[in-house]
Amino acid sequence: MSELPLFVLYGSATGNAESIAKGLAAKYKDNVPSPFNKVVCYEANEFKKKCLPIWEKEPPADVARKYGVVFVTSTTGNGDSPENSGRFLRYLKRKTTIESLAMKHVAFGVLGLGDTNYDMFCESGKVADRKFDEAGGERVKPLGMADEGTGNLEDVVEAWVEDIVPILAKACCVQSNVVKVEEEKKTDEISAPIQNQPGSRPNVPTMMAGRPNVQAILNQRMGRPAPAAGRPNVQAILNQRMGKSVPAPSSSVEAEEKKEDVADLKSPSPLFILYGSATGNAEQIAKDLASKYEKKISENSDECYFPSVVCCELDQYKKKCLSTWEDDTKLRNDLGQKHGLIVVTSTTGNGDAPENASRFVRFIKRKSTADSMPFKNVVYAVLGLGDTNYDQFCETGKVIDKKLKDLGGTRCMDVSCADEGTGLEQVVDPFVASSFDVISKKCMGVDSKDIITKSKNSVVEEEKSDESLPTHVLESVGSIDDTMSMSAVSIVKNILGQQVIPEVDTSLLPSLGTSLSSCKLYDESDIVDRKSSRGLSLSELERLTVSSCSSGAFQYTHKDPFESTILGARYLTATDLNGASQASSALDIANDKDSREDKIIKAKQNLTQYFPLDKDDSEMNGKRVIELRLSLPDDFSLDYQPGDAIGFVVSNSAENVKFILDILRKHHGISSEQKVSLDEKKPITVATAIADHIDISSPLKNKRLLLALAQFATNSEEAAALKLLASKDATGKDLFQKYIEDQRMSFTDFLKQFPSCQGITLEGLLSMLPGIAPRYYSISSSPLECKDIGSPSLTVAFSVVDYMTPPLALKNGTRIQRRTGGLATRYLEAISSPHLIGANEIEHTFAIDRIKIFPKPTDDFRLPLNISTPMILIGPGTGVAPFMGFLKEREKQLSHGMDVAREVSAGTWRGGFDFEDEELSVSKKDAKGLTSNAQELGEIALYYGCRHEKHDWLYKEEMKKLKDDGIVKHLRLAFSRDSDKTKTYVQNKMSEDSDLLGEMIMTKNATTYICGDGNAMAKDVQSALLHIITKRVVRDGKSEEEARQIFEEKKASNKILLDIWS
Repeated sequence: MSELPLFVLYGSATGNAESIAKGLAAKYKDNVPSPFNKVVCYEANEFKKKCLPIWEKEPPADVARKYGVVFVTSTTGNGDSPENSGRFLRYLKRKTTIESLAMKHVAFGVLGLGDTNYDMFCESGKVADRKFDEAGGERVKPLGMADEGTGNLEDVVEAWVEDIVPILAKACCVQSNVVKVEEEKKTDEISAPIQNQPGSRPNVPTMMAGRPNVQAILNQRMGRPAPAAGRPNVQAILNQRMGKSVPAPSSSVEAEEKKEDVADLKSPSPLFILYGSATGNAEQIAKDLASKYEKKISENSDECYFPSVVCCELDQYKKKCLSTWEDDTKLRNDLGQKHGLIVVTSTTGNGDAPENASRFVRFIKRKSTADSMPFKNVVYAVLGLGDTNYDQFCETGKVIDKKLKDLGGTRCMDVSCADEGTGLEQVVDPFVASSFDVISKKCMGVDSKDIITKSKNSVVEEEKSDESLPTHVLESVGSIDDTMSMSAVSIVKNILGQQVIPEVDTSLLPSLGTSLSSCKLYDESDIVDRKSSRGLSLSELERLTVSSCSSGAFQYTHKDPFESTILGARYLTATDLNGASQASSALDIANDKDSREDKIIKAKQNLTQYFPLDKDDSEMNGKRVIELRLSLPDDFSLDYQPGDAIGFVVSNSAENVKFILDILRKHHGISSEQKVSLDEKKPITVATAIADHIDISSPLKNKRLLLALAQFATNSEEAAALKLLASKDATGKDLFQKYIEDQRMSFTDFLKQFPSCQGITLEGLLSMLPGIAPRYYSISSSPLECKDIGSPSLTVAFSVVDYMTPPLALKNGTRIQRRTGGLATRYLEAISSPHLIGANEIEHTFAIDRIKIFPKPTDDFRLPLNISTPMILIGPGTGVAPFMGFLKEREKQLSHGMDVAREVSAGTWRGGFDFEDEELSVSKKDAKGLTSNAQELGEIALYYGCRHEKHDWLYKEEMKKLKDDGIVKHLRLAFSRDSDKTKTYVQNKMSEDSDLLGEMIMTKNATTYICGDGNAMAKDVQSALLHIITKRVVRDGKSEEEARQIFEEKKASNKILLDIWS
């Protein structure tokens, strides 16, 4: 077959046009549409050597009628072309180029990038588009002009790029009868019949059963094949050609034609799959869905209703989706046809949307959104992910499902709620299996019984697919731990009590899923010069625009965090400081033999050795709580309020990174300093990619990863064990629970336990593993308090996660157990160790990393605006942290009031006890609580619980002082392990105070806050609150059902608020 490349050329000054062009080329690298057989991407100035020799010759008549060219160009200076496309533009402008019709064999599309703040907006693009045409080129798509000045660069680029290649392919095909853009207005003329293959029916695209075939006309304009009509209405065709009127068909004929229309009906828009994801689960499921449908399209596009898939974050709805959803001009309204949307979202905190879905949720909640009914042309299905241990189970999914319906959407499935507590796959798998078929039928706009669809077996077969990945020969690198020194195969056989690992039916295996990212590895000799805005992709550039900032200050996010300095640290538990002292010695910069990574590894090892968990004092050793004080930007661009949380951007553990880099070097010769580009962003080192961009350290939960890893196993028994662990087989599920979940196995642990998988490629690692989820901690300080300190700062409190896993009993009598811990908290303990011991000259003496943080505001978990409102604060363990911020805020607000009172007594104050917002060093929301006369502090009851009074009573001295100063009126404490007889918890203390709490809740309208563990504590505390309310209302003559109704109403009206975690 003759070479027929698709040419993608660019002229780029800042890197944007180059990035767009290369992104387009990469998208079609492996699936370029016919008649093209490959994609090439060049600087425009390379045209003379690499393009002209081809363009000058007519394409092979049996292959194509035109060559396809995409040209992406920016404009510099006063309408000048970029340096790397100047020669190409000069060539197009030449008189000889135009006179010779040098582009007569070319079909083209031009995308211009510019800035309307400059006089010659998109001038290079305009000139190129015009000169291509004058030189005989065939324009297949109008010139695209993207404006960086107004922030709509991405809107125009993504819409233009979306279909340029399919349109070019259609234009270049031999069979194509594409009408040029300038001639498209001539729609009233009858198109000449297209020559058909022998035996086929005549295809008259603009007429069907005596009426215009709108779909065929649209398909023709959009470069899509016209659907085959049913039996041709010969009489109607003859009548039209002879100028006679066309008789109306009978109703029965119309019904038949309608069914035939539907059978061949295709969506004019992609299937939109949008996700809101905090930990990566929802993103993985959404991308798997997208991959499944793309695979269906590649295998048999004729049987797929949607022509393509758009998969993106929910917050990208405005740029990638909204204009399509609101447009019904391409829909068959006579059939009730609609666009398709699948939403997959998790829920965070107290029913909050994930960060990358928050803008979308705010959009659908706005009253003004209802005016336009933006989803009236949309059929949708929602899959929510949640955890029933939390009070607001799948709340984001439920909210989106309801609001889409309210805003005109057509629900095709009831909202599906998957519970991580019992296993997501129980709900996710059925949703994945049925959603495509259901949403396709509904989007067609007719009853499913009138539609011919594929059987459900096609979905099952797809799940059975077992795409092979490359495997490599390898050697074992090491073992996990002394307590896990047995090989995985031996452990699995012992658990099963069998000498042979059973094979698993492929129907019980999960699908392999999609690639989460792409990568390009550069040789060490390559010169990498990629100009990029902080390495961000085009879809992330919005984070750098003025609109994404507040009052001109940069808005810190997960992807663009603030690098904070540790200002101080202390153990809130009665923890021996000798462990921290030994850890800090490992960080001493005087030890120049060890790298930064080795110092951190040794510091963590010193802490582990000093705090054994298999001795008599293991309970105390394993309970270590730290408070960190962190710096904030001096320009106050990262502000917060009591109740907010702070997000920590976490890297993989140094020891795990070192292990992965070692196997990449050993098996593939890849250096840690080689450069790799992820998703076409600015190249970074391989070490950075492994450390920061994939999660190799957190406990593994996704069974698809095990199946993917099995493809790299060179040992058949290891491959069989991995497949069994990944399966839905009852034995496999039990094995997964005991060996993976209970033992908290990470991906790195698996590579150590399954050594024949250590030949996994860098591409395999980067494509299959999700990113590292940020860790969130409640802020325990008040901005008023921190301002008094001087420089902006905040404090957080966290428990160091450090424990022994449950013993795993094997058939041979062996008991396996391992020590594991938190990725973030053990690292933070190690690097804060010099602060924990109060060392001097820390900055100049110790190697301490900066901490990457970003704010996570809360909408509801806030102090009452009125300072007189009573509060009930229930926070066992570190759940008390946000309440310390609450109480410090109230304390500082009162001190401001005392200052004013002193001025009143001195005769220098005039008027009532009023504060204006600007007179307080707080935000307007905080200040509003102090604007009424003569307010008194509302009654506050604080319930705190821990195991041992002497060891883990956090903030002990602070609580006593708050009680002595009258800030806290009722301080109730529960120490669950100090008594050998009974365990006392906060809910027990609440029940003892039922009369007090009943009065505060029902008579004084107190606001109740619950913070802490959501697995048991939150449920027990809510049960105690319900009992207290019931006791009170029954005494007043009401029923228990009315008490429950009051309880739910108080939760709905934010009088009972929860901030819980599992």
